[in-house]
Amino acid sequence: MATETIQYTVLQKEQSIEIREYNDILLASTKTDPSNYYDSGFNRVFQYISGQNETNTKISMTSPVVSYQEGGTLVTGFYVPSKYDKTTVPKPKGEVYIDTIETAVYVVVTFYGGWTKENYEEHHQLLLDYITLHNYQIKSKPFTMRYNPPYIPDHQKRNEIAYQISNYTG
Repeated sequence: MATETIQYTVLQKEQSIEIREYNDILLASTKTDPSNYYDSGFNRVFQYISGQNETNTKISMTSPVVSYQEGGTLVTGFYVPSKYDKTTVPKPKGEVYIDTIETAVYVVVTFYGGWTKENYEEHHQLLLDYITLHNYQIKSKPFTMRYNPPYIPDHQKRNEIAYQISNYTG
């Protein structure tokens, strides 16, 4: 069975960069201290989808795992499968919460390889240069999206960095 991924519409594509529209997205999320290398929050959210929620419901794994900075914290979230909405998603326990990212347009760079500082910085700069070149106005912190499980070889791992923008006109 294939892993469900966040749905989006590609509005424009140039090489590894796309302008995408995402409809409302529900994320099962948690917040952690970004300086704690050993606790990204992944395990907390994994426990939630494994049935540690108010109804003990197991929820299918989805992709990507989404991370972003909010204030002084790192938010890590799993996309909630599309069969759920705000009223039907199992209620979390503990430090997991359901977050809604509202419909918006994002500029996204896709790249492959291991999640290294060098790989991230190279593609982040490529994305920032593209945003500057097209005079897009950034409306969010960068979102990072990782699509593959750890057992996938690094050279096959799909990663993305995205910014919400406000002035895309097509």
